[in-house]
Amino acid sequence: MRNIQIYIYLFIATIQISWSQINLVQNNNIIVVKNEIVLENAWTGGLNFAQFSNIDLNLDGIQDLFIFDKSGKNGTLNGNKKIPFLFDPLENKFLYAPEYINSFPELTDWALLVDYNQDGKSDIFTSYNSSIKLYTNISTSDLQFEFNKVITSDAGFGPINLYVSSSDLPAIIDVDGDSDIDILSFDPSGSYVYFHENKSTELYGNADSINLIRGDNCWGRFKEDFSTNSVTLSLDEDCYENDDGRAARHSGSTLLALELNATKNNGLELLLGDITYDNMVMLYNGGSNEESFIIDQDLNFPSYNESINLTRFPGAFYLDMDNDDLKDLIISPNGVNVAENHKNCFLYKNIGENSNNDIEFEFIENDFLIKEMIDVGSSSSPILYDLNNDGLLDLIIGNKGYFESGNYNSKLSLYKNIGTTENPIFEFITDDFSSLSSIGNLPTIQSLHPTFGDIDNDQDIDMIIGDNNGQIYYFENNESSSSEWPIFEDYETLNIDVGSFATPQLIDLNRDGLLDLIIGERMGIDNGVYNGINYYQNVGSLEILEFENYTPEFPSGDFDENGIEIITKSLGGIHLSSPIYLTGYTVPFIFEHNNLYHLAVGTESGLIYLYDEIETINPEQNNTILNLNTPFNLITNNILTTNNCVHSSPAIADINSNGLPDLIRGNASGGLELFFAESFNVENEINNLEIIKVFPNPNSGEFQIQIPNYTNGKLHIYSNLGQLIVNEKLTTDNTQISLTDKKSGIYIIKIQTEKKTFIEKIIVKK
Repeated sequence: MRNIQIYIYLFIATIQISWSQINLVQNNNIIVVKNEIVLENAWTGGLNFAQFSNIDLNLDGIQDLFIFDKSGKNGTLNGNKKIPFLFDPLENKFLYAPEYINSFPELTDWALLVDYNQDGKSDIFTSYNSSIKLYTNISTSDLQFEFNKVITSDAGFGPINLYVSSSDLPAIIDVDGDSDIDILSFDPSGSYVYFHENKSTELYGNADSINLIRGDNCWGRFKEDFSTNSVTLSLDEDCYENDDGRAARHSGSTLLALELNATKNNGLELLLGDITYDNMVMLYNGGSNEESFIIDQDLNFPSYNESINLTRFPGAFYLDMDNDDLKDLIISPNGVNVAENHKNCFLYKNIGENSNNDIEFEFIENDFLIKEMIDVGSSSSPILYDLNNDGLLDLIIGNKGYFESGNYNSKLSLYKNIGTTENPIFEFITDDFSSLSSIGNLPTIQSLHPTFGDIDNDQDIDMIIGDNNGQIYYFENNESSSSEWPIFEDYETLNIDVGSFATPQLIDLNRDGLLDLIIGERMGIDNGVYNGINYYQNVGSLEILEFENYTPEFPSGDFDENGIEIITKSLGGIHLSSPIYLTGYTVPFIFEHNNLYHLAVGTESGLIYLYDEIETINPEQNNTILNLNTPFNLITNNILTTNNCVHSSPAIADINSNGLPDLIRGNASGGLELFFAESFNVENEINNLEIIKVFPNPNSGEFQIQIPNYTNGKLHIYSNLGQLIVNEKLTTDNTQISLTDKKSGIYIIKIQTEKKTFIEKIIVKK
């Protein structure tokens, strides 16, 4: 019970947010230019491990695009990045449409959109506990989904959850030609394909339902080799039952079923991807819709064109990319952290039918959509700083690296601001600023996180970089009078080690005229000690650089196994570690607003925390006093209304000169997202939410929600394990809710109105 209570506390803390006075709105209007071409989708946030589906987002009858990117998956932590694009028929291109992100439910591992009930609206099939969860598209005037069920299949012993490994991609399509949607998936051994036949048409005379039986344990009569990605063909009808080696466990496969020749009526072909290979295998069907029989294979599909060669574990998606009524082929990696992360979206255009009525694909590009984005591979770290002293903020981006030959090659990208203070325009200069990747005596470092400032008081800009080993490197500026940009050739390794994944910022925190260092890190708890934000005070002089670690101690309220209170050794008493992995991956950013410092902290979960009371005004001396020995005040646990990423890295500045702090967010996918502040009133951020009432509590499963004079909100109810069980709109100021079909226990209610979020814990007793 205590573990459940801890989980509930952490869960509530994760979603307890209020927006009323701090309002940062996602925006795509700052122009970004690369190689004299305007990047149409510059601020999309990057793509790493993308899954593509068509859907009509704005209900205008034109198929748009939805991408699910599982960047950042680490154990139970998933990137779960939802990326919607609207299709512009006049320009024949897709444009990023973040306003639709929150219309989609939470997704994990994989998501494929298929219109299973043939109502013209794409529904959602997504991974759930090694099975499949189905959401039905119930859109009328706007995009909306409703949870339908966890999909089961009957193998003769009653319906059980249909098994799909979380690393796999199933094929969801009408396999047998009877108009309802069936499913092909690998068996648990990864050798054979199960055919889950939908009986909706036979039972009900329509395709409205998903009612599956396992109709075949060896669809196509083939077996995938466990040690290679080739297949054995022409097995007999008892191939699965006769196999003594089926106990071996497979580690990952992707399936795409498609019809390459409609006139031959040979059934569906199958395109296979494997977790340890870069190619894909096309299996050609010589049977029929009802009796599939694989008769041939292309081990390097398409061998008639440029074969698929994508590091690593490619997945395939068959959809119309240009609204020409022909479905094209998209290839993207399905293997997180082991695959190409930059040139990783292959477009093969469907060039129609040849004289034999066979569909052919022509390779077009390996950076479909990515070429229109800011994308630096994995884990972007943006910095806004005027590097060339022209009065305009330039954009510098660090990264974990570009995945090359099994390693990450880390670099700094530079975008020059060629606009104005009110209307910035960023122009790409280089993806290897200062040639850090080729400095001969610099050790191999990854996850570069830069920060800039005149550290040695010589009137030029120096650079400090943190890396994945927790080290800090100081680069002195060696620029010449003819150089527009700082030149960083010489460096020294500072005597600072924060463990791993150091994310430094130079800031005069105590306002003594010397630049200090605050540094985030990977670990949140280490040997029973809470870590979070490291503070290294500059105790030298304007000419002599000397950092000293300052570790204020705060009572934490937590105790070890011996009853001794654990002491927090972090700036502001901040510790934001994952409760499972005890890691934080904190990225601190201190900025000034209304003449006082505020602290934003990016985290592994993607949430960006905001703190104030870092310093107080001293009216007698007309200055500020740094509050080193008192915890900072948490204003909100997410400064943004949309999380939609992991490993957030914030850069904050008044980009458009309207007096409000704007934000650029880096993330695990390697891209950037832009948010403009429409309001930033910290003093009134905490709102009185007592007008929202939930009663009675406890209850027997029946209760009311009252929001006086308010009729537009969203209601989410979660189980004590975080499962979403109710997702609906509130259309009246007094709503009756029934959970009588649920078990007794603790449930979390989340009510989100236009400008605020209300959280309540209720107890159901039966």
